[in-house]
Amino acid sequence: MNIADLQGWLNGEKLRSEFFRKQYKLIALICGCVFVYILAGYHAMQQQHRLSDLRKEVRDKKFEYLTISSELVRETKQSQIVKSLKEQGSSLQESTIPAIRVTNE
Repeated sequence: MNIADLQGWLNGEKLRSEFFRKQYKLIALICGCVFVYILAGYHAMQQQHRLSDLRKEVRDKKFEYLTISSELVRETKQSQIVKSLKEQGSSLQESTIPAIRVTNE
């Protein structure tokens, strides 16, 4: 490529040639397709980041649920309830009589 060709490209003379004038629609279509391709890739990347963030949030909520569930099980055990009542100075006491099952037979 010589200097005259380079100057032709830089000053736009080559773009005004008959070949490029006939191909403007094709060039515009190709540019549009490239733009849509880049836009779709950017959108897909955003969706992947959002999905990753949501997965982290779900995992955190799952662990939070498991922690609260285990605390609830521990706090509602009969021995823990009796201990809490004693600490609060309540006069309630644990029954020593076993539960009776009433049936309609």
